[in-house]
Amino acid sequence: MVWAPLGLFAAASVLLLVYINFFYVDFAKIKGIPEIPGGETLAGHLYQLGDDHATTAATWAAKYGWPVYQFRMGCRRVIMLNSFESAREWLVKNQSATIDRPCREANRATPIAATIGTSPWDERTKKQRRVVGSFTTGPSIKKMNKMLDMETCAVISRIYYDSQNAADGILPHVYQKRLALNLMIMFCYGTRFNSVQDPMLLQILRDAKTIASFRSTNSNPQDFIPHLRYVGKNPRMATATEVRQRRDTWLAAMLKAVTTNLNRKRPGDKKCVAEMLLEDNQEGLTEMDIKTILGGLMSGGFETVYSTLIITIGILSTEAGQLIQEKAYQDIMNAYDSPQMAFDQCLLEEKSPYVLALVKEALRFYPPLKILPARQVYKAFSYEGANIPKGLLVYINTQAVNFDKRTYGPDADQFRPERWTDKANGIPPPYHFAFGAGARMCTAVNFSNRLLYAVFVRLILSFRMTPSKEMPPNTDPISYKEDPAASNAVASDFKIKFTPRNKEVIEGFLKNCHEGLTEFVTGDNAEPLLL
Repeated sequence: MVWAPLGLFAAASVLLLVYINFFYVDFAKIKGIPEIPGGETLAGHLYQLGDDHATTAATWAAKYGWPVYQFRMGCRRVIMLNSFESAREWLVKNQSATIDRPCREANRATPIAATIGTSPWDERTKKQRRVVGSFTTGPSIKKMNKMLDMETCAVISRIYYDSQNAADGILPHVYQKRLALNLMIMFCYGTRFNSVQDPMLLQILRDAKTIASFRSTNSNPQDFIPHLRYVGKNPRMATATEVRQRRDTWLAAMLKAVTTNLNRKRPGDKKCVAEMLLEDNQEGLTEMDIKTILGGLMSGGFETVYSTLIITIGILSTEAGQLIQEKAYQDIMNAYDSPQMAFDQCLLEEKSPYVLALVKEALRFYPPLKILPARQVYKAFSYEGANIPKGLLVYINTQAVNFDKRTYGPDADQFRPERWTDKANGIPPPYHFAFGAGARMCTAVNFSNRLLYAVFVRLILSFRMTPSKEMPPNTDPISYKEDPAASNAVASDFKIKFTPRNKEVIEGFLKNCHEGLTEFVTGDNAEPLLL
């Protein structure tokens, strides 16, 4: 009688081992691609990646000399790309084969947290992407110039006045976050926040930070270790539900405001995306499609680029960065007859090669996402003799790719805009992977570049930026992040002293903007720029 339970236990153990060895992991080892040694039975290498997956992955690549390798995250076999050429090969040359995204457990539980950019490649995603693409064409972006004018002027105005009572500088973070958020809610819903202290603004920013955490590779072990979905109560899912409900509430409130005022004139005399989706639904969009498009634009549109803006302000304040500021200022003034002309025209044209180089270097050195949203192989293909199967999970380590010395030279670990003004640099498109590449590249890449260019020009024309003695910035490209585990690389808190180059010139900028943007500085969206 004693032997029967022991026999059952032994049989069960054998079956469990067979399952783990042959059926638990989605793909067998890929022949022709090296594998990181030492994975655990159930977790694989998931917990060995630590808090900062991008840094660990880059360390493994350097340790073993493998720009491309495979490893396990629980039940998923994963390919990690750590070099510029491998990322280009997989995302650009094989873009039709790597166009898919995985469906994650966190997104199943919180569908509104998924964006078009992070959704699997299916007919619904194709339809939504076509719609969004029609709103981000060149002519559409030109129609957003008034919004860009207002929000960049608002940044200059608030920094100018708030700095007057801050001897050791101010935190630049909230100004750039509001800039990015206002651009997206004006674009999507035709409204804006007129104060950096607005309680709803601050709540949205907190919720956005939480939602972004669900896209991090190390925040959702249940995506990779299936039994964790059923063992005990998952506090992450409870948080996801709470934030989703709160986010749904304010998104619904803004959509309702649009629905009840479809024909009212909005700032910039341009219909917002919500109006166009509601009035001209040629794609047969469902209510969930519309909410996903708007929610996705809100998430993907403002949660990323501001992180690059914030930390670039930090590095411009350093001793080396102050030289970059002066080079940029001289280059801007070489292109225009006056500061006012440069301030106005930077929304319409990009005539400063050095500021364009600054934008590229900022995105290379401080990409918004250290690891791009996961790809999933859509159709099998061959890579250097290895057969890559459909359904395989792929990550692009932007932190490693953008610092590849074989592409960017021996000084790849230095912030140097001049690398982009040297015509002999030989860096091929897409130049960096801050926005991804190929068929799933960020649809708003052109507008994001224009935004960064305009903000840098207007900041440099207005101020000299120096570090606070009390809270100087950490500008190290690895350790500057506030949260190493977060998907979005937002800098730790720091303060900057914004010293006006010429107060009369700045007030002239603000006076002209105030007079030219009357629809933004009156009524519900009122925000005086000149106090």
